[in-house]
Amino acid sequence: MFRLRVKQVIEARKISMSKLSRRADVPYNLIRRMVNDPNYIPSIPTLSKVARYLGVPMDDLWYDDDEKGPDAQ
Repeated sequence: MFRLRVKQVIEARKISMSKLSRRADVPYNLIRRMVNDPNYIPSIPTLSKVARYLGVPMDDLWYDDDEKGPDAQ
């Protein structure tokens, strides 16, 4: 099953959820849900905005928990 790893990415980049929300133009409650609920599946446009602001491919915001953990590179 694929899970979000937004929390690990923003922690590594030292970006707060509120800053990500403002800069990516995504509502704070969606960012909070993406960070706190790895099972949440955001829309492609929302995930695209977050990835674009963070400067990573959208694929970097997911991990397959059958293959590797959220901290694996």
